Amino acid sequence: MKMNQEKGVVFLTALVALGIACFGVVCTLVQSLWLTPIVVMGLIFFILILLTNKGHFAHKIESLEKVFFIITFLVIVVSFILLYKPI
Repeated sequence: MKMNQEKGVVFLTALVALGIACFGVVCTLVQSLWLTPIVVMGLIFFILILLTNKGHFAHKIESLEKVFFIITFLVIVVSFILLYKPI
């Protein structure tokens, strides 16, 4: 019973990621191309979330999580450096 609930949650989460991508497409068409990364990230999340239902792929996702954490940390550090650099 618990496994079915987990698959349901994963499926609903994937639908949310797909919704983010669809909403991003609409916003991109209406506003500007600056919102295009939201669409790309939503589609990537949708694919990755659906692939977590596969058995061994969950371990690969955990490894990717560590890599993306480091990348996010570096982006934040670089953005603070660029934001507060002397003029």
